[in-house]
Amino acid sequence: MHKRVILALVVCALFAASGCDTVKPYWKSTKKMYKEYVNVDPTIDLTDLGTSDPTVLKFAELFTPVDAQLEYLLRALSAQDAPPDSEWVQNVMTSFPWLTGLAELSPTGTLVRRQPSFSIKKVDFAPLVEFEKLYKERKMAAAVSVTELGAEIMIAKPLYVENDFVGILVAHFDASSLAKQSPEPGKLLIMSPGETLWGGDDPGAGQAMAQLKWKNILKSNVTGQDTVGGRKFQWQARAVAQTYLIYAIETVKEQPKQPKAAPQPQPAAEPAPAQAPAQVPAQ
Repeated sequence: MHKRVILALVVCALFAASGCDTVKPYWKSTKKMYKEYVNVDPTIDLTDLGTSDPTVLKFAELFTPVDAQLEYLLRALSAQDAPPDSEWVQNVMTSFPWLTGLAELSPTGTLVRRQPSFSIKKVDFAPLVEFEKLYKERKMAAAVSVTELGAEIMIAKPLYVENDFVGILVAHFDASSLAKQSPEPGKLLIMSPGETLWGGDDPGAGQAMAQLKWKNILKSNVTGQDTVGGRKFQWQARAVAQTYLIYAIETVKEQPKQPKAAPQPQPAAEPAPAQAPAQVPAQ
């Protein structure tokens, strides 16, 4: 393509010496070529979804609003380096009502404060202390706390004052609360490798999916399809600190296309009734 454009420009330059009348037709074709191949007017088709796969479209509909909320939370946490004040804590709790709470820990894992101050769910923050190497690099960490009332996802952000590591900020939530951001939470599964976090209307499928060999699977793929119990599931993994959350739905069976109905013959139009002759007034 570029060779054609360059050749056209060279030819046009050669003919320029012959005068304007000779150049005009070549200049016109060169402008056309430039418009078609170099300076092309971009067009965007907003109606094109990029795929017609019913499973992909349904999956995007169900998990996108859930993952968007998680992404907003991760951004809020990543921007907070120093111990937060009460106003920041309240703003986060208001912005993300699906959160169970926020907690601030000492570098050794001692609970300094939490919002709300009391919770019936006994969340074990101790595993978060093990990620000291990540905290030294000012990176976040994540872990799952399994309680009698369900699994709790914990996301930790190291806190610094100047260059001193002074604590750990933890946002924690139940996946069932996050899943309710989906228009159909019962059809969505949420897992971490080895642990079902939200089984929707089919906890058995969630448990089976969680037990797949995710460590090996995620080495080369972050999305795909797998079959468990004779059923096929579409899944998508998203990185959360050093681990993954995995969303999944059962694949959607494509509905067979209905044949177009043959056009029905239209009844012949009845002739319009003859108009009565106008009466002539008597003389």
